[in-house]
Amino acid sequence: MAITLLLHGKHGGPAVRYEPFGEWLVPWRFGAFEEEYRALRAGAALIDYSTQALLECRGADRTSFLQRLLTNDLMRLSPGSGCRAALLTPSAKLLAELLVLADTEALWLLCDLPRAAVVAQALEQYRFSDQVTVTNHERRQAVLALEGPRTIERLTALAGTVASLPATGDHRAASLQGLPVRLIRHTVAGGIGVLCAVDADQVESAWELLTRRGRPQGLAPVGWEALNTARIEAGIPWLGLDMDETTLLPETGLQALTVSETKGCYVGQEVIARMQTYGSASKKLMGLLVEGADVVERGDRLVRDGHEVGWVTSGCYSPALQRPIAMGYVKRGAYEAGTSVEIVRGSRRVAATVAERPLVRLPASSAGTPAGA
Repeated sequence: MAITLLLHGKHGGPAVRYEPFGEWLVPWRFGAFEEEYRALRAGAALIDYSTQALLECRGADRTSFLQRLLTNDLMRLSPGSGCRAALLTPSAKLLAELLVLADTEALWLLCDLPRAAVVAQALEQYRFSDQVTVTNHERRQAVLALEGPRTIERLTALAGTVASLPATGDHRAASLQGLPVRLIRHTVAGGIGVLCAVDADQVESAWELLTRRGRPQGLAPVGWEALNTARIEAGIPWLGLDMDETTLLPETGLQALTVSETKGCYVGQEVIARMQTYGSASKKLMGLLVEGADVVERGDRLVRDGHEVGWVTSGCYSPALQRPIAMGYVKRGAYEAGTSVEIVRGSRRVAATVAERPLVRLPASSAGTPAGA
């Protein structure tokens, strides 16, 4: 059964269309797709992103404990800053992608809600004499995402200046017309983005306030069809669609964004170091530029010279490129950018070209953080 968002059925009336997306049932459209996509790429979009959960790590050893486990360097964090990281198995397979937020007395881990219990259990298994407590706030916190080149401007009008959040993971407490929230710099579509974390019992008030007060400021509610299109253009993989527990981190392309090359050991570090030293990944998540008008789908096979060389994980029509695009895993020997492949769709074959991610590069003034960050 699909998981519903915390605001399911409360997004704004019967015009909202819900569709399955991975494990979730999400608001697919609020109105015209073209207008919602335009808000993401040229204005400011409001998205129900309560697919996320927060875990709270407290105790005197919290930083040293997580430093031994996660892929990024947490020792450099100060209160109000953050970074991306991953929790891996000893064989370097992905348990969860995380956004780590440092507070004065806690470290917070933001991750996909279906992975929260997995992360909590894994941390407990590694905790021996460490003075650390881990609390899973699953379904007790909600996350709304604001995304687009005018996000900072629109949010400043509602919550005061947020220009003090220059880097991914930077965060601070704020007030939305008296409603306490935490603002977190992070993009979900490859451009300028800010997450708004709020208590679950206040998320309906936050959504209503942002839609009511934000609309005159140009902040538009946007569904997941436009978000999915924008994140594929930006090359941002989605857990459960483009990666899972069987995926090695270097295969995802997220290594540069989540791994510190200078810190000490972490779980899975030996495998990643060995892959860097002795050879590349056997497959990689790449972009695909698709010929013709067909939008390819997850599970469609990739072939080259009569041999299967991969599969599609996500596909859409790109308004920016005026053509169908996709992401998919491509095997070594075929994953070099510019390689021609065919996508098998039933009895038909569709020509495509392997490409680097992101497939759409936003103007520097709009990007804020690197695509996929």
